[in-house]
Amino acid sequence: MLKDADVKQRIELTITGIGIIIFIFLIISYMPKSRDKRVVLKIEPYSASKVAMAVASEVKSWGNTRWGRDPFLLDASNVKEQGMEDLSLNGIVSDMENPYAIINNEVIKLGDTVNGMTVIEINEKSVVLEQDGQKHTLELNIY
Repeated sequence: MLKDADVKQRIELTITGIGIIIFIFLIISYMPKSRDKRVVLKIEPYSASKVAMAVASEVKSWGNTRWGRDPFLLDASNVKEQGMEDLSLNGIVSDMENPYAIINNEVIKLGDTVNGMTVIEINEKSVVLEQDGQKHTLELNIY
């Protein structure tokens, strides 16, 4: 006669086996069904001359391709003016009445002086500075 522990163990194994079978059935039922079960591979032998001719025609067509902008050329809008190289516009903050700019990690308001230049305008994406009658614009870098 079997002991209670052996009966419990057999019941656990039976339930585990049934669970595994149900799990496998669910996995199979959710797998996508292919319409055509035949797989046909068509491999044509190529000679070295056919490959060379194909590559040569591809290289010739490259001359007609427009590649777009050269990523290694500097964009003219990113080049800073003389005397503005050491200034960095980090951000612009404004409330209903007063706009503030963050230049070189310092909070600046209209009328303040930065590197000998006076802040005359703070716009949404730029700050206009004036020095000796010349206006300089500092653009906000948006990534």
